Amino acid sequence: MVLVLGSSLTVMSGYRFVRHAAGRDIPIVIINRGSTRGDTDALLTFDAPLGATLTALLARLDPEP
Repeated sequence: MVLVLGSSLTVMSGYRFVRHAAGRDIPIVIINRGSTRGDTDALLTFDAPLGATLTALLARLDPEP
């Protein structure tokens, strides 16, 4: 799986990873505010603020400090 965090993927150096993964049928998940160049290749996209989203995810994965 390729997880894209907080990137619009406008720079080819980052977008290249998404293209390679898509070409190999590797699932892609994107968390970003707004759309990205990789959205059409992604299995899941989340239009959400990265900090709050990751904080909530970590709390669900490890609910005790």
